[in-house]
Parts: sequence; C-alpha cells; structure tokens
Amino acid sequence: MPPANWFLALVVPEQAHLTELLVDLPAGLRPFCAADLHITVAFLGACGAERAWRAWQAIAPLQHPALAVVPGGWRAMGPAETPSAYALTLAPDSAEELDQVHGSRLTRSLIERWRLPALAAADLPPERRAALPHITLARPRRRGMAAGQAEVDAWLQRAPRPRHGFVLDQIALYTWADDRPSQLFAIQAQRPLDQAPG
Repeated sequence: MPPANWFLALVVPEQAHLTELLVDLPAGLRPFCAADLHITVAFLGACGAERAWRAWQAIAPLQHPALAVVPGGWRAMGPAETPSAYALTLAPDSAEELDQVHGSRLTRSLIERWRLPALAAADLPPERRAALPHITLARPRRRGMAAGQAEVDAWLQRAPRPRHGFVLDQIALYTWADDRPSQLFAIQAQRPLDQAPG
C-alpha cells in the first residue's frame, strides 16, 4: 500500500445530489460516493501528516465568503487516450449574470491564492498550472483503461447535467480513508470558509 495522499479542498455538500447524475455508468468506471466529492484547493501528495497539518495551519488566517456555484459540463481529465478521471467543471461566469455570479472565477481565484501558502508550508513547490475547479465523480476501475473507452466516451456525451447550483462554504484537510474502497477520502479537519479556526 503506497503512502496516503493529502490535500486541501472545498467540501461539496451532499445536498448537491451530484451522485444522482451517475445513471447508466459504464462498467469500466467506478463512481465516487457523495462524501468523497470535493474541489481540490492544494494537492499535497504523500507529504506525510506533519507537513499536511502545517499546510492546514498556513491557511488558518485566510477567510472568504461562501461561494454560490453552478456546475457546468462533463470533462475527461488527464491524457486524452486514457483519462484518469471524469469530472464536472463549473459554469463560466457570464457578463450578463454579474448580479448572480456563478462562482467559477471566484473559486479559481480562491484556489490560486490559498494553495500558495499551503504548498509553501508543506515544503512543496508552487503549482505552475492554472487552477481548473472541478468535481471528480468517477474514475476508471483500472489505471490506463483502454478497453471500453468508446462506451465511456459515448456515456460522457449523454451524461445528465445538474439542474441546480449549490453553495461551497467549507474547507477541509483530507487524506485517504481507512475503509477504502467504499469511501476514498477522510476529512481530518474542517471549518467554514468565512471563519478562522476556533
């Protein structure tokens, strides 16, 4: 068993009901459970508990109002030939809808600002890629899956999309769950975005 990964993420509330979108999921994909859904802010990898907790403490002074977001379309993540995950992106902000910001731009901005001190505190290099807020809902059952890819691609085209937005108001420190694979991740600490830890 490899060392557990750690990451900081925005908690997707179970009330968003996103797992209901996983109808007719191809056999080659493994769905995430509702408790595993999140939007990664800073991926810390197998840094160990001590460095992960330093990253969590580094964002303690940071606060942000809750984010109202609207999921957008499906996207295959990773290499085009063998995607590593299937996710929902966030709907882009629209100039005509500035009175009800969808939260894509704000979420991206939060990620880029909060991951810098977190990665530095964990003695990790800064992330060079631009933030792409997304919610992973399924992964291939086998890494590098090629068989059944046509079926997966066809499902991606017809997969249902969310009809309602939801609010992101919690940040958490995650690592691997003890009872894998029924639940992949376990929250080690959690707080509201707009409050410093008590």
